[in-house]
Amino acid sequence: MLKKIFLFSFLLTNYAYGFISIEPLVPGEKEEITGEVAIGSKYSAGNTNATSLGLGGKIEYTQEDWLLYLLAAQSYQETDSQRDQNNGHLHFRYLQNLNSTLYSYELFFQTEFDEFQDIKQRNLLGANIRKKLELPFDKFYVGLGVFYSYIEPSSVNALDPIRKDIYGNSYISFLKKINENFFITYLGYYQPNSEDLSDFRISQTVQLNTSITKQFTLGLDISHNYNSKPYKQIEKSDTESMVNLKYKF
Repeated sequence: MLKKIFLFSFLLTNYAYGFISIEPLVPGEKEEITGEVAIGSKYSAGNTNATSLGLGGKIEYTQEDWLLYLLAAQSYQETDSQRDQNNGHLHFRYLQNLNSTLYSYELFFQTEFDEFQDIKQRNLLGANIRKKLELPFDKFYVGLGVFYSYIEPSSVNALDPIRKDIYGNSYISFLKKINENFFITYLGYYQPNSEDLSDFRISQTVQLNTSITKQFTLGLDISHNYNSKPYKQIEKSDTESMVNLKYKF
């Protein structure tokens, strides 16, 4: 067990972010301590030469009615030898079931940066209530909550100030197994500003996963992020896809 923790800590410290599984987490479903490391990449050559790399890891500690997990990730891209993507985040979450019901509550903290969205740091602290829905999926959850957001741009000025706001937080998370080796996972968020509903974020990721062995999974991640009020004149919408390899221990 200690060797596994040491290995994960080493990978996390030296690599930071990748495309980690977004399968809904359930207390007591796995062994006490489990982990995952992932690498994702894409390359294109011709009229545009682009190389992108994502690396990351996750560790989870679970008991019968509660769990903790820590996730870290970073992605980097160069196009025609010019860096045009560099972002990452660290996420910590505690989840507690409520008296053997379909409900649970979550507490979370996240810190992140995005060089090309002009975000020096974005810190979140919040809580959710999560409910399991009995639908024709292997797992299906909806969540509703609130979080405090602190965002600092790379250069603070009158047009791009530090922002301190309270946001609503709603999400859908599901897992659907198509067959023994192929499954789909999805996580989608809608986060409106509590004082200005025209200020909101939408984040969606779908993962198409193929099990290679018990420990290795090959996946295709497709993600879309929308920020209605980004800093400067940055594009509001971003879409990305990446092939990745995950290893679970």
